[in-house]
Amino acid sequence: MTVLCPMSDLFFLQFLEKMADDYARENVKSGRWPEENALDRSRGEIARLLPQGTATPDNYLFEIKTDNDGETAGYIWFAVNERQGERSAFIYEVSVLEAFRRQGHARAAFLQLEERVRELGLNSIGLNVFYHNDAAQALYTGLGYAPTNLTMVKALKEG
Repeated sequence: MTVLCPMSDLFFLQFLEKMADDYARENVKSGRWPEENALDRSRGEIARLLPQGTATPDNYLFEIKTDNDGETAGYIWFAVNERQGERSAFIYEVSVLEAFRRQGHARAAFLQLEERVRELGLNSIGLNVFYHNDAAQALYTGLGYAPTNLTMVKALKEG
């Protein structure tokens, strides 16, 4: 069984580096950011969103642990957002480490996360997914998430 545990301060340091690298790479791959400053930009966005680290109000960071030995299999981070008087959860990041993929950890973590979100009195969970990430889209669809919009971009060549 997979278990969500509050993220330790020690793991948080690893999370920051891995997330910054992953987020920079995904933004470059999607064409949103140039490669030159992507890592600095990624670190800046994370620092802005988590100015107090794991103690940032209305932000919830978890390690996804295995039940066998309590090994960290991944992580998930969501925040409580308010728009037009409605409070909801927004997942900023979820990742399962390579050695633990395709074992059901992400699905189990999402189901447990739903319970945590309900306990906070929230009735929806949102997230963004990069369009090229077919595996994530399949997971989210299988969990009942539905698209609400699609952002499209056309890169123009000079000339």
